Amino acid sequence: MRRKVKLSRILILILIPILIVSGSVYVIYMLFTQEESVIEEKNYYDLNLFSLENGLMTYKDSLYKVSTGIDVSSHNGAVDWAAVKTDGIEFAMLRIGYRGAQEGILHEDEYFNTNIQQAIQNHLKAGAYFFSSAISAEEIDEEVDLVLNKIKGYKIQMPVVYDMEEFDQGGRIDDLSLEQRTKLALRFCKKIKEAGYQPMVYGNMTWLYQNYDFERISKYPIWLASYSISCPMEDKFDMWQYSNKGQVNGIEGDVDMNIYLQKK
Repeated sequence: MRRKVKLSRILILILIPILIVSGSVYVIYMLFTQEESVIEEKNYYDLNLFSLENGLMTYKDSLYKVSTGIDVSSHNGAVDWAAVKTDGIEFAMLRIGYRGAQEGILHEDEYFNTNIQQAIQNHLKAGAYFFSSAISAEEIDEEVDLVLNKIKGYKIQMPVVYDMEEFDQGGRIDDLSLEQRTKLALRFCKKIKEAGYQPMVYGNMTWLYQNYDFERISKYPIWLASYSISCPMEDKFDMWQYSNKGQVNGIEGDVDMNIYLQKK
């Protein structure tokens, strides 16, 4: 009996380290494979396929149609849209107006009418954006009414964008909660979509992730602002404002540059 007891103890002592090692190897394997799968699922685009060529961002994937565009406002002054077109620009995002950061008064962009007329006449696809500082549903409705009135009658082939940003000097939107900002953006987009246009939400990564519920707003297309030659965003976006220092014929000074991606 004693021999059998000793033998069984010896077998147990041998098996325990084997089981511990085997278990550890399995746990490590699962951790690494799970991490890889998370990374693969999180990256919407192959970020290595973005590259800057002759000053313009491109995405080399045959599954996507890529367009180059600019966004302008009255800050860019008068634009020679014929020259812009011949310089290879395919679309233009045009500011309709803004709501004052402190006083909350609506202002129309003095160049919008001329810009949209000339851009379309020169065969650029036109989109529009409004710089919001709304703090209530009623103010969002005012902004949407202004936007729809300004683009009525024009061929809008690009998105109509909700743009809310942090003001350097502070402003009326500073005390809004994440939930309030999210609801305002969603209300704007819903009304734009109901009017027959493609809504979109603009922002840099800090604003998109920390001032909105990203999961909820990303049901609409995203316009990412990130001035970089490498794309930092792993989630899906449809437009990327990759530079504010672009040089385009027909525009004096710097202009914002954008790439627009559409799955074929």
